[in-house]
Amino acid sequence: MIVKFWGTRGSIPVPGKKTIKYGGNTPCVEIRTADNHLIILDAGSGIRELGRAIINDNSRNDIDIFISHYHWDHIQGIPFFLPLYEKNYKITFYGQTSNGIEIETLLKSQMARNFFPIEIAEIRNDLNFRKITSNSSYEIGNLVVKTFRANHSSPTLTFKIEQNGKNIVYMTDNELNFEIDGDKSRYEALKLKYKDFIEFCRGTDCLIHDAMYDQKLLEKKRGWGHSSNISVAYFAIMAEVKNLILFHYNPDYSDAKIDVMLKETVALLKQHKSKIKCIAAKEGLIINI
Repeated sequence: MIVKFWGTRGSIPVPGKKTIKYGGNTPCVEIRTADNHLIILDAGSGIRELGRAIINDNSRNDIDIFISHYHWDHIQGIPFFLPLYEKNYKITFYGQTSNGIEIETLLKSQMARNFFPIEIAEIRNDLNFRKITSNSSYEIGNLVVKTFRANHSSPTLTFKIEQNGKNIVYMTDNELNFEIDGDKSRYEALKLKYKDFIEFCRGTDCLIHDAMYDQKLLEKKRGWGHSSNISVAYFAIMAEVKNLILFHYNPDYSDAKIDVMLKETVALLKQHKSKIKCIAAKEGLIINI
């Protein structure tokens, strides 16, 4: 599988000279399988450029888009996704019911006349909406997508994409609170607290995880549904993942700040003699799994 990042930022797009390295677009991740199946994870502002690339490539007409949740930064790019307006594309959106409202209603509402000049009803494509739930498994072609409930302020899904013995976990907008500082009993307590999360991610080839805050800011943002890079590092060690990718950065964080967070994370992994490889997601980054 090939993973490509089109948007890595949380909350709101932040273009500018301080975000050139890691990018300013909100979440969007492309996954291409060996048989060229196209899966898109979330539809933040990054999906706009992905849509252009899909049309220019013109090698795949079936597009499956999985929405983790409906906070604005994860759906705001949908009206600007060009394949929606081109003929001969079959597009399927997958998402859970949120606060009693189905995915079709939720996504149609953002393209109502008060918010956008074109309604979904005017789109000429084969457009479909599929309800999915947490703790479930779905077969799409010759790959499997498994779901898990994230710890966020709004109902949010985590996705595990599996094919040919390889898997990727996309766990954005998930709050982990790890304060260990060498306390073994605290470490064991946290392993028990997050047992289900750990088992879902255990041994994954690639964990893409929310790292919205540094540890200091996390203390002030408890309950907001996001993690720090340090909490994620401890979690990755517990889950024995192979590769960790920091993702969903605070819009106030510059490239320089993310560089520091990455160095801190790598240092902690080394301190614990972990073999986990850690990098920070940036727009245009391509990873082969």
